[in-house]
Amino acid sequence: MNEPRLAWLMPIVLLVPLGPLAIAAPVKPPANPAKITISVAPESVAPGGRAEITLTLDPISGVKINRYPQIKLKVPNQEGLVSEVESAIGSKSPLPLDEPGSNFWTKVDPLNLTLTVDAAAKSGEHEIEAKLIYYYCVSGEFCAPKRVPITIPLDVE
Repeated sequence: MNEPRLAWLMPIVLLVPLGPLAIAAPVKPPANPAKITISVAPESVAPGGRAEITLTLDPISGVKINRYPQIKLKVPNQEGLVSEVESAIGSKSPLPLDEPGSNFWTKVDPLNLTLTVDAAAKSGEHEIEAKLIYYYCVSGEFCAPKRVPITIPLDVE
C-alpha cells in the first residue's frame, strides 16, 4: 500500500542531481569574438606589383585568442588577379600545459601577408576573397575555431 504513495517521489529524486545542470545556462559563443581590421599598402598597385596586407584582431571583452593553433589568413588563387598565398602567426605546436595562460595572446600581433598582383590584372577596384581562421575561448568554459570570410580591397592602377 505504501508503493503508490511513494511513486510520485521517484521522478523528483531522479531530477535532484540534475537540478544545478538544468539551471546553469551554457556559454553562448559570440557571433563576432573579435573585431577584424584590414589595411592595404600601397593604396593602389600596378599590375605585377605587390600589396602588403595587415590584419589585426581585437578580441571583445571576455574573449581570449589562442596562440595554438595558429591564426591563418588564406587567399586562394584568383585567376588574372592574385596567386594563392597564406600567412600565419602564433605557435606551430602546443604550448606547455603547466603554464596557465601561455596559449593566449595578451595582445594579438598583426598578421602580415604579401599579395602579388598578376601582370595581366585589369585596372580598377577589386575584392580579393580570403579566409581567416583562428581559435578563441570565452571565460575558459567554451573554446572553438572561428572561420571568417574576408574581403580585401585591392585597387589596381
